[in-house]
Amino acid sequence: MRSSLLTFLSVMLLLPLATLTVVAESEIGLEERRVDAMDMDSDGFPDMLSTIFAINSTKDSHVGVQVIVETDRLVIPFWKNMTLAAGEMKFGSIDIYAWEDGDYHLRMLIWDHELEVITEEVDLGTFDLTTALSPPTLGLELQGADTIFTGDECQILRSFSDDVGQQYDALGVVSLTGVPWQVLNETAPIDCSAWPAGTYSVSLQYTNELGFGASTSVEVKIENHPAPDFSIQVNGQNQRMGTGCSVVAAPADNQTDTDLTFSWLITNPKNQESSESDVKDLDCGLWEPGVHKVRVTATNPQMQTTTLGVNVVRLPPIDPSNPSLGNNTEPTSWPSSSSGENYEATPLFLNLQASAAAIGGGGILFGLIFGIFVGLLLTRGNNSSDRLDEVMEAAALSLTDGEIENVAEGLPTYTDPQGITWRQHPDGSMDWWDGTEGIWVKFES
Repeated sequence: MRSSLLTFLSVMLLLPLATLTVVAESEIGLEERRVDAMDMDSDGFPDMLSTIFAINSTKDSHVGVQVIVETDRLVIPFWKNMTLAAGEMKFGSIDIYAWEDGDYHLRMLIWDHELEVITEEVDLGTFDLTTALSPPTLGLELQGADTIFTGDECQILRSFSDDVGQQYDALGVVSLTGVPWQVLNETAPIDCSAWPAGTYSVSLQYTNELGFGASTSVEVKIENHPAPDFSIQVNGQNQRMGTGCSVVAAPADNQTDTDLTFSWLITNPKNQESSESDVKDLDCGLWEPGVHKVRVTATNPQMQTTTLGVNVVRLPPIDPSNPSLGNNTEPTSWPSSSSGENYEATPLFLNLQASAAAIGGGGILFGLIFGIFVGLLLTRGNNSSDRLDEVMEAAALSLTDGEIENVAEGLPTYTDPQGITWRQHPDGSMDWWDGTEGIWVKFES
């Protein structure tokens, strides 16, 4: 009894719904439908389906025509909404462009939007199509040198297309990641010339409202600029004052003249400093004899610096009175050197100019000692004269090859045209051999 009562109540509740469905079906009808396969790119294969239909209604209605398209990968609904007056019939169509190669199965549903019920459903069949719309594509192209340093020209070109999303008004949003700071989501090139040094994995991701997606990435490596790379070249090292001489700052192969600026600090033999800037070479032809300490600092556009140094040795000129030397000659401040076969050693007490300078510089005490010394020599007669000649001859002797090898202590040597033997130390300093005393004399002013 109780079971029969429940069955009766259920039937009574469902009866209004059945009545609505019957009414809906009777008031809105699908009069005609057709599917045409079309070849839009004229390649001999269909790539678009045009569904054509006719709808009528016996009352004022808001009708929705839905075509559901199924492929192996996606199910996409397409809509066409229509408003009909009582007794009116309207034609419509829905075009479906193929988004991939394969079978497309179509179903058509007729909706009564006032009641939100389906009044009719029709299977439209299955069709084999080739692609008419390209799926979403993204592109990133890095433009720059093989090795990009901070501040170098650098940009990343972006490209984007979505025929499917554009055709069906279902475009999505492209997202960009991996950049050091925010960049607008647009297709304009990304300027990476101001990025800090580092390695960046720049990526684009995209998904449209139909579920189609794409992604791509590119690696951007920005290097710190290396410190300036250059060398110092000296032309005229150990040559005489007045002859050709230059000190050149030569950038390395990976540098250019415009990349670097140079500043110079020169310390002469008297320990006096001078400076030059914004030049890459110096003319040292008239530098006074002695050792000149040269320091040059190179600066690149990133304000990184490298400092190198070299000692430039210049020898006394053959003729100190040569007008081409200008006012740069101060013979009394130069070290003594032999004149080869023509050299005649002159003791201090026989050199009036040197004696006067010595007395003036050493004071009265030195003058007294000097006078006593001269007097003793003069009172010794011929024997003293003979001894003096021997000393002068000894001073004029130059070293033989064997003697040079013995006394040079393994250092490189050079005998100039006047017969004086020079020895150079690893730090660039030089001394000359005094045959009279049998010692090396440091070359300095």
